Amino acid sequence: MVAYLLASLPTPQLGERPTIELETFVERCRGFVSESRWHDLRALLGDWPAPASRPEVPDRRDPTARAWADLAAQVEDAVARERAARARRDATSFLRQPSGYRVDVAEAVTRAFQLPDPAARERSLDELRWRLADELALSGPAEFPELFARAVQLRLAWRWATWGVEDGRAALEAALRQIEAPHG
Repeated sequence: MVAYLLASLPTPQLGERPTIELETFVERCRGFVSESRWHDLRALLGDWPAPASRPEVPDRRDPTARAWADLAAQVEDAVARERAARARRDATSFLRQPSGYRVDVAEAVTRAFQLPDPAARERSLDELRWRLADELALSGPAEFPELFARAVQLRLAWRWATWGVEDGRAALEAALRQIEAPHG
């Protein structure tokens, strides 16, 4: 039954504005998956309309949701290690320590941090997440991994679609106000 749902949902592309809203996506999934899987999808997609920066599932009920949480945590741990190394700090307190370790993930994060600017770095990291979601889609005989991977990719596509020059300026101004606040 999920195959019919997948066929009816648009396939997102990183860098293109999705043709389906996150809330619409998750509501269309209701009735095609169990209640616990629907809650996992809803948790993954986070707050609407602006998705959080990191796709993850906090409660990890379904094996697919747990697998994604581990993959996402591996990316985040590798990012924390790179940032800590640049700042010459210990990364231990920032690590989520998922089950498993993938050398290709660590290498991809290292390559991303060698890119010249933060936007290129973020793009490379999200391309890694996109690839990991593709792998997740093929991880099992059931159709839920493919639906969950589509949700991950939709969230990433919306992340990029909502970024713009004004958003960047607003984020910079907010960060500067936060830095200046204790000193003002």
